[in-house]
Amino acid sequence: MNELVIMHNKQAVTSSNRVADVFGKEHRNVLATIGGLLKNQQTQHMFMKSTYVNEQNGQSYPMYYMNRDGFTLLAMGFTGKKALQFKIKYIQAFNSMEAMLKRRPAGKLDPVAQADLAVTRANTAKANALYKIACKTTSETAKRALLAKAAESITGEMTIPVLLKKEYSAGEVAKKVHASSSQMVGRIANQLEIKAEQPGQNEYGRWANSKSQHSDKEVPQWMYFDKGVKTIADELKRAKEAI
Repeated sequence: MNELVIMHNKQAVTSSNRVADVFGKEHRNVLATIGGLLKNQQTQHMFMKSTYVNEQNGQSYPMYYMNRDGFTLLAMGFTGKKALQFKIKYIQAFNSMEAMLKRRPAGKLDPVAQADLAVTRANTAKANALYKIACKTTSETAKRALLAKAAESITGEMTIPVLLKKEYSAGEVAKKVHASSSQMVGRIANQLEIKAEQPGQNEYGRWANSKSQHSDKEVPQWMYFDKGVKTIADELKRAKEAI
């Protein structure tokens, strides 16, 4: 867990590939999530695009540096006991690095940077408090509302939508529409092209992270809204009538 947070351009930051390694995620999925966050102009100061060199093949690949706010916003969607432990370690690492910055002589830090740092600490402390409360609630609706407020404290906008729609996994949909398997449900959804681009959502459902059956890594899973379930059911009915 060394070097979770580093200094870059006189700011405490972490990197997208480091986050991917620590949380056991595919870097391309982390990049996709950041790409979604960057669609909101309020988040663009939190991430800085860069590249890194793969030691195995010597090729350059895209990555992002992110400050504390960027990491907090990105990591809100990471769930599980281990994920919470890693988030706490990251927060501690940011605190340690920013404390080191604070101990520097006043002349070493630009006054604007000092003001930004103070605002960042206050907003992030509020976001972290809301996040911890959200982790302890058993109500999914309340959890999403709290996460939305946490995001708002950082970005000024409700960047995480408060979803009040009921959601179903592919397996649950299969049982509801009497499909032979969750794989069949997935194939129909792909044929009808009702899934949004990752990590987004649409009227039929949304992308969520779930634990892989074969490892500790989280993998993207499409969750169906009621309209998605009805669309699958209608397609199954149409297919049976065509036989």
